[in-house]
Parts: sequence; structure tokens; C-alpha cells
Amino acid sequence: MNSVLLAWILSNIRAALLLSLVAAFSWLMYKLFVPPKINDGGVPHIPAYKTLYWTFKSKPSRLDLCNNVDIPALEKTGLVRSWLWGRWMYKTNNAEYARQLFLKTSVYEKVEMHNIIPYVFRAVAAGGNLMTENGDTFKAHRSIVGPAFRRSWPASTFRRHLDKLERVIKAQHISIDVLNVCRRTTLDLLGHTIMGIDFGALDYVDGELLEICWDVVEAGIAPLYLVFPILDKYPLGRRAKSFSNLKKFHKFIESTIENKRKEILSRKKLSDAERNNADLLTLMIEAHEHTKKHGARDENGKLLPSMTQEELRNNTIIFFVAGHDATAYGLSHMLMDLALNPDIQQSARERVISVLGDDPDAFPTDEQLAELADLDMIVKESLRKNSVVSDVRRVLKEPVNLGTYTLPKGAWVMVDLWAMQNNPKYYPHPERFDPSRFDDMAKKNGNHRPNSQSDQAGSSVPFSWAPFSEGGRKCIGHKFALLTQRIMLAMLVHRFTWSLPSGSPFLTRPLTTTSGLISPIDLKIDFAPRHKKAQ
Repeated sequence: MNSVLLAWILSNIRAALLLSLVAAFSWLMYKLFVPPKINDGGVPHIPAYKTLYWTFKSKPSRLDLCNNVDIPALEKTGLVRSWLWGRWMYKTNNAEYARQLFLKTSVYEKVEMHNIIPYVFRAVAAGGNLMTENGDTFKAHRSIVGPAFRRSWPASTFRRHLDKLERVIKAQHISIDVLNVCRRTTLDLLGHTIMGIDFGALDYVDGELLEICWDVVEAGIAPLYLVFPILDKYPLGRRAKSFSNLKKFHKFIESTIENKRKEILSRKKLSDAERNNADLLTLMIEAHEHTKKHGARDENGKLLPSMTQEELRNNTIIFFVAGHDATAYGLSHMLMDLALNPDIQQSARERVISVLGDDPDAFPTDEQLAELADLDMIVKESLRKNSVVSDVRRVLKEPVNLGTYTLPKGAWVMVDLWAMQNNPKYYPHPERFDPSRFDDMAKKNGNHRPNSQSDQAGSSVPFSWAPFSEGGRKCIGHKFALLTQRIMLAMLVHRFTWSLPSGSPFLTRPLTTTSGLISPIDLKIDFAPRHKKAQ
């Protein structure tokens, strides 16, 4: 009798567990595939299964996701509801809607991820910082960080790292893993310019610190956790190891800040020449110490909250991690585009030689680098086709009317940069790599005007090109990023020619990640030194 009763109980427990799993799965599917009803005027939605399929397919491509899902859905209305970050949000590729999002910063606020879902890796990594805060807190961060970026970067800043890059390419030259080399270059360069540290990534001696850096960067952009952020609440296995590495990385940054602070407090004030060659962390600590004594005020004289030690650490991390990876990804895309367009590559080479000459060791002076500003057309066209940042997200502080629709307060709104910058409405034949788009606009519009894009957009429609965002929340490091790509492009076309290996999948379609920061996947390129000295 007891054994029969036990068997009955176990059977019912199994049935209850099965029903619970079915109910949980059904609830998840409902959340994924059925957007909640909102009185917004009937904004259409993209079924979540389409986004998930193109995000996680075996050979992913952000361009495929863009062309097969996003642009068709956005074609009629320029506004849809889409599922990302574990929730439904509004997505647009309409430049006028983007203009409102970029400029009306009191209505379209930054999504404070560290307050909404504080357990996700990216929030734990960099918490509140210049890129995520709003209001007075944002202004306080800007008062510390802004002066550090209001400076020039001499061409000599880049030379040591680019000389190393040249040696690495000459040593490998065939089927080079471009993303890996670009990441090593920008890790060394950003380590030097932001923190005054040489990571030795281009020396290929990968110690524990370098491995921790790679892991922290990779973990922050892992697609699975961008789509399902709830998984970070209970990290397991490899993910738990990444969180452990993040703690070590935090300690490293905190130790670096403390050592620099002691060094700064023990010496005299920097001269103008020293300040122009100082790393960004030194300048931020100087500003931080000044505001601790004298306070920081906004444009109306209002006293702003003080930046904490943790926030200083967070800003250092976000500039280092996001800056190093975003620059590396942009460089990789640009090298791919020029490999696919050898005529444009050769034109750039001839332009550089006309300024630098063709001596094997030529390196641009500051004046020559300024003269090569037209190389930015290539950089900008590559950023148009392959925006490193997939989208720009905001949260509404009040209801907003977009066209015939009314979006409610609290809704998340994103500008899909890929769907906007590859929109044939703004860029005829968007699949073509055509740097002259930007030359034409510069000639038509003349000098830059506030809130115009005369020195940026390759379309006649303002705000249709925004890989660094726009308005008051535009990426504070955008000038440094463009300068880095310009000088690296100049050096590479001067020293090498390059092409894709036969059989490369990039000859027919780009393979890339699909969310977060967009990078090429397994991109290999063959380089050939141009000068006899290099052979």
C-alpha cells in the first residue's frame, strides 16, 4: 500500500513539474511573440521570432538582419515595435524621428541600465558613467571628463604603436586575423592615451591582465546576454568566470587611479605642454581633485553633485573598453571595404604619397595629417555601411508624437543605425562603398554649422548619418576615433596593399555580430609590403 501511494505521489509531482515547465515556456513564448497592448495608435511590430532567427543563425550578419527584417518592416511607417534587451521597444530608421531623439535630451533620456537591470554584466562593469547618466549627474560627469577631451592629439602619440603594428603585419602578412590585430593595436593605443599604460598586446606576450581584459570586453557584448539579460542574474560556468574577472579588472583600474592620484598630488601643476601629452586619466583626476575642493557648477551656476571614486573608475572603464573595441571594429570594417574596392584603396594610397612622399619610413607630421583630412570620407563611408554601434536607445520622460503615433511615457525608443544608414531613401544604392557621398555634401554645404551635418552626412537629409550619435549626447571621443582611423589608414595604404584571400566569405557577404557593437567574424586579409626594404 505504501509503495503504491509513494508511486502515486511521485507521478503527480512529475506531472506538476511538467505542467509548471509548460506554463513557464508558454509565458515566455507569449512575452516573446505577443507585444503588450498599448494605446499608441497602432504601431506595427516585428515578430520576435524573426529577430531571434536572424540574430542567432549559424552564419550571422547584421546586414542580413537589416535587409531581411528591419528595413522591410520600417519601409511604410518608419516606426515599429521590436523585441530586444528582454523587452518590447520602439525602433525607427526615420531621420526626422532620429533628430528629435538626438536633440530633445530632456524628453528622450539615456536608459540608465545600471538602475533598471543592475545585475547585467555591462551595468556591473561600468555602472553610472558619462554615457548612461542624465540630468545633473550627467553634467557633473561632463565637468570632469569634458576638459580631458578638449585637447589635440599629436601624430607622434600614435607612432610607437603603429610601428609595432607594421612589424606585426610584415611578420604575418598572409591570412591575418584582422580583428585580432586591430584589437591589439587599439588596446595598446588606448591603454597609453587613456591610462598611460602599455599592455604589450602587440608584443603577443599575453599575461593574466591581458586575458582578463579580453574576457571583460567579450563578455560585455555577448549576443545571448544582450537578448536575454535575465541570464546575468544567475551566471553559470564561463559567465561566472567573466564576473570573477570583472572584479579583478575593477581592482586593477582602482589601483591605477590611486597610484596616479598620489603621483599628481606629489608634483607641481602640469604645464600646457605636459597637459597636451598627458593621458586622459591624469587630466580627469586633476579635474576631479579641483571639483572636490571648489565644486562644479552648471551653465546657470547651480552646484552639481560630486563625482564619486566609483564613478571615476566607471568612466575610465567605459572609455577604455568601449573606445578600444569600437575603434578596432571600425578599423576592421574599413580594411574589409578597401580590400573589396582596390580602386578606392589605390586612390587613397596615391593621395597619401602625394603628401608624405614614398620613403618607406615616412610618417605624417601634425600638419600633414591635417592635410589628409579628406581620408575621412573613406572612414565615414565605412561607418555608414557598417556602423559599429547598432542602435541608439533612449527612454521617454513624457508622451511623444511621431507621425500619427503617440508613444507613451516610459517607453524605450531606439534609432536603428544600420536600418537608417543603409536606407535607400537616404543613400541610393546603399550596398555600394562610395566615399564620394561625403565629398559631395562637403562641397554643397560648405563649413559646419551647429546642428547641421555638413561635415558628416553623405545624404542630403540631416541626421541620417549618426554612428557616434548626435546632439548633446554625442560620443565624447568621436574626434579621437576619427583621427585614429585617419592616421592608421594613412600608414597602412602607404606601407601595404591588401586583399581578401580566395574563398573568403566576405567576397559575397559580410559575416558580423548582430547586436551591441558590430564586428566582423573571422575576417582574414592578405597584406603585401610595398617597399623593397620590407621584403
